[in-house]
Amino acid sequence: MPGAGTMGATLVNLTSGGQTRASAMIEGALVLVVLLALSPLVGGLPIAALAGILMLVGARMIDWRSFAFLRNRSTVLDFAVIAAVVVVAVGYSLVVAAAVGVALAILLFIREQIGSSVVHRRSSGGELFSKQVRLPDEMKLLQARGGETAILELQGSLFFGTADRLYNALEPELKTRRFIILDLQRVQSVDITAAHLLEQIEDRLAERKGSLLFSDLPRNLPSGRDIQRYFGEVGLARSGRHALVFDELDGALEWVEDRILEEAHVLRAEEKPLELSEMDLFAGRKPETLAALDACMEQRTCTAGDKIFAVGDAGDELFLIRRGAVRIVLPLGGEEAHHLATFGRGDFFGEMAFLDRDPRSADAIAFSDTDLYVLSRERFDAIAAEHRRLAAQLLGGLARVLAIRLRYANAELRALRSTGSA
Repeated sequence: MPGAGTMGATLVNLTSGGQTRASAMIEGALVLVVLLALSPLVGGLPIAALAGILMLVGARMIDWRSFAFLRNRSTVLDFAVIAAVVVVAVGYSLVVAAAVGVALAILLFIREQIGSSVVHRRSSGGELFSKQVRLPDEMKLLQARGGETAILELQGSLFFGTADRLYNALEPELKTRRFIILDLQRVQSVDITAAHLLEQIEDRLAERKGSLLFSDLPRNLPSGRDIQRYFGEVGLARSGRHALVFDELDGALEWVEDRILEEAHVLRAEEKPLELSEMDLFAGRKPETLAALDACMEQRTCTAGDKIFAVGDAGDELFLIRRGAVRIVLPLGGEEAHHLATFGRGDFFGEMAFLDRDPRSADAIAFSDTDLYVLSRERFDAIAAEHRRLAAQLLGGLARVLAIRLRYANAELRALRSTGSA
């Protein structure tokens, strides 16, 4: 190798203070000058003097800090690699020493991967929920049946060396869960052994009418492989199987929640727009009260993709969804945005500006064709002067729903904080 013959001169250059590329060029030029013009003088130098120079250079080439690896048991094997390379280099050649070093480093890497956990975090469906805002009765059902879902965030390399650990992590879940979600955003590599194991996991779930779901698949692994395309090539995520792939964990959670609600026949239907009396926020109100409130409401229709309001917009309206779904997103700059929540039929949004009258803090976009009730703060204040009880009940209903949402958010944060690596 070209570098092997100049390693000594390069090290002398660095230890003498060379820091830039110019120092290497000057070093090479000076060596050429000595070789062409001063070779007779150099040839007259005593061998003992040259030996002393070589001994000094050799002593400087030793990285004495490497001996610090012997102090800790965790780094003893690293020192063994260095020692093996030095012995082979002295006894055979630098090329063989480099091969030995690479081989030992590979073995240490495999040993480290086998000894580490492949599960970063483990959660249950009763602890984490999608950003689709559900009605209280739906949330109670999802909590009650949360044990049917397991969410595992995997990490590291999934290959033949960690296949046993991956199976041991998933085996307990197969006995009690119908849905297993694997978040792969921290995964560095996947080989055919791990893919075959995941295919077996999928088949076992299918026997119990369950599904295996993948989320946050890395588009480009350090190896350059597109893992989603690889899953399709090995047959793990092809059509007709029970393995599904989602861009985000939220999408996988929403899909599972919808399946559970459909089975329980409580998933909200989308046949017709709701009336005020059919919304939980106004349940049990008198007809004359609802009629007065309806007179203050504006009805609005939006098509899928319409922006209802944008971050920074002035406005104090409260929006109630009669039909369809609305996504709340936070722009991050450029074309990127963070999905905060999705509200569906019977939900409301825009309550923050309705209460404090500050500018909008996020974008609201119609996810599907949507029908809305719109109540401005000005109209609400006007009706509150005549129907104080109605105003109090409306504000109380808003506070109750917001408190429920906050409790679920706190439960998720607690689950994320308390659930450590498996």
